[in-house]
Amino acid sequence: MLKLSLGTPVMDLNSKGDAWDACWADDGHVYVTSDDSYGFGGQPTRNLHINVLCGETPDALRGETINLMDEYGKMSERGPDGCMWKANGTTCVGGALYTFVSRHEAAAFTDPARRDDSKLQSAANASLIVSTDKGRTWRRTAKENYDAPMFPGRRFGSPFFVKYGRDGQGGVHGADQYVYAIANNGFWENGDDMIVARVPRERIARLDAADWQFLSGTDGLRDADWSDDMLAARPVLVNPGKCSMTGVQYIAPLRRYLMIQWHYPKGSGHAAADETAWIFYEAPVPWGPWTEFGGATFPGAAYYNPCIGTKFISADGFDLVIFTNGNFKTHAKAGADCLYRLTSIPCRLSL
Repeated sequence: MLKLSLGTPVMDLNSKGDAWDACWADDGHVYVTSDDSYGFGGQPTRNLHINVLCGETPDALRGETINLMDEYGKMSERGPDGCMWKANGTTCVGGALYTFVSRHEAAAFTDPARRDDSKLQSAANASLIVSTDKGRTWRRTAKENYDAPMFPGRRFGSPFFVKYGRDGQGGVHGADQYVYAIANNGFWENGDDMIVARVPRERIARLDAADWQFLSGTDGLRDADWSDDMLAARPVLVNPGKCSMTGVQYIAPLRRYLMIQWHYPKGSGHAAADETAWIFYEAPVPWGPWTEFGGATFPGAAYYNPCIGTKFISADGFDLVIFTNGNFKTHAKAGADCLYRLTSIPCRLSL
């Protein structure tokens, strides 16, 4: 089983926002989305931004906001449903950028069976958008995604990708034929379980929900174990209250998949936002079984939405860089006192 140690966090003081999910594109750059964002250099605030990180080492990265994504609204701007747009996971496939967007807001999509549902930030009505010019223009439009979401409801409301190498190159466990994604049961934080979906690589650009399938069995290499019905999906990880929205990274030298889960251990909502906990999982295939192998807690700093930077995995697979962001309650503070920024944390794995 793997062991881990985390290094000293480093903040990018030119950034401001959260949920910095990153992908390594074919041009060698790292593209990141940011939510509730000021982007890089103090941009006009928006619900989501598209950014690029240029540089060959984590300490030399230079960030630039390349699209304010105006059609998705100013920061905290709500629509008729009472919700805001947020970006979820992002990836690069065949030179094109793909990002999931969905509608987020506390108690907007409630589930009477959920014990503290009204306190959580729900995520629902997800759609996939694509850019063939590295983030400058996108389709589908925000109006299309609002009026006719690809994945209605919460079951696939917070999708993130299973990531491989540069430009999404995989080649194992069917990743040469499919793009995989994972989602919890419709929350930003403190959800309950995770499911897996797939789409043929050659069809992902169609942005058609009919091309997607959801793992309903136990063996993702068997076509019979996939269903067209997302409500038939079988959770591959169940940990009530501790499954927030996050993605998965394949570590090729170690032949293992890593998922960094996170949650607020003191509950949900603004009052609980001063401390987070991370749980590290590993698995032999994207659909598990997922085994916990370590964790960390962050009182005060409250780092959340961790993302492994694909570009910065060492040749032996033991050294990683995790992108994250800190306590959103510090967003109004100045300088290093504001933790609501893109933050890089070195991670060392061992056997």
